[in-house]
Amino acid sequence: MFSVPQSSKSEFLDKARQAREERKGHKDKEKAATNIQALMFVNKTEVVYSLILGCATRITVILCVTQRFEKLCRAILASMEVENEPKVWYVSLALSKDLTIPWLKQIKDVLWTCCQRLKNLKPDILQDNKLVTLYLTMLVTFTDTSTWRIVRGKEALRPALTRFCENIMGHLNQKGFYSTLQILLTNGLARSKPSLSKGTLTAIFTLSLR
Repeated sequence: MFSVPQSSKSEFLDKARQAREERKGHKDKEKAATNIQALMFVNKTEVVYSLILGCATRITVILCVTQRFEKLCRAILASMEVENEPKVWYVSLALSKDLTIPWLKQIKDVLWTCCQRLKNLKPDILQDNKLVTLYLTMLVTFTDTSTWRIVRGKEALRPALTRFCENIMGHLNQKGFYSTLQILLTNGLARSKPSLSKGTLTAIFTLSLR
């Protein structure tokens, strides 16, 4: 009988173990990809997607941290303004079959967080006033398709995307959307010197009619 040298046997076992670990790692990545979430970071004029696998906890943390949430909102809005770059537009994720449901859940969470923060802002304070504008812009942008570049020249997409907006509005209504607008109006107008600008009032009235 031929015997296998001990060194060759150990080398073979090491290679087999490494192969198993690589296969396991590949399977883990495939599984995580089903829960993919997209976070965006702005680098001057360029918006880059950083795809985070299995980041449910990560996005929850961002929703809870004011400065990080503010940056997330600005990045999302910036992505929607990029010309002729469909892959960069945040809303493009909704068209991916595997990402539609996660995208809807994420945008609902983001927009409701905007609503919650609006209730606690004081429009007469400059920094708070800027955040009022930011969060209202998020709400106006993602509850109607009229400003979405993705539907320009592709009207066939509009009905499906409009249903997404209706779904989002239904979710916000159930959570207390109109109460948020009422509180914001009270905070900004029930004072000797109103602190809501014409643009802010227009945004609030636009949202109240949706």
